[in-house]
Amino acid sequence: MFRMYGIKSVTMFDISRESGVSKKTVYEHFKDKEELVQEGMRFMLNGHEQHLEDFRQQSANAIEELLKEVKFMEDMGNTINPVMLYEMQKYHPAIWQEVEVFKKEHLVRAITTNLERGIQEGIYRNDLKLDIMAHMRLLQLETVFQPALFPATQFNMHEVIREITAHFLLGITTTKGRKVAAGYIRIEQD
Repeated sequence: MFRMYGIKSVTMFDISRESGVSKKTVYEHFKDKEELVQEGMRFMLNGHEQHLEDFRQQSANAIEELLKEVKFMEDMGNTINPVMLYEMQKYHPAIWQEVEVFKKEHLVRAITTNLERGIQEGIYRNDLKLDIMAHMRLLQLETVFQPALFPATQFNMHEVIREITAHFLLGITTTKGRKVAAGYIRIEQD
């Protein structure tokens, strides 16, 4: 409900009604709405971390892994109202800080690990500055979820993510990597 409607507009009564339990039962498990939001966000971040690990283990190569992560983020983005992110930053700064820590620690590490894997596989350039590229990639992904930069009235989120990802891949891949990438997404070969 928070992801769909935002945090502020959802009441504890709404949560109890949607869950099919009394408001008293909700308060037996969560002292207040802040704790409920925090636990919900932790659950979501833990799930994201598990998906990162699954993608790493279940992908044939670094490009497939990267594209699975992009698809996951795209799907997640479709279920999150930007109002929720805004409200979290404004009214729940401690929870937002956990999100920021997750991005800086877990996502940057996952991106770096993917870059290292691609280099070992010979599909990413071996002269990449990993720390710079990992932070740049995180910034690219964050940009997509900022409505002021890519307003929904002008841009399709899926197209933006795909274009940014293709641009990123073209910058980091070797000739071999571009051929591998072309098997997953449309990239013009020169």
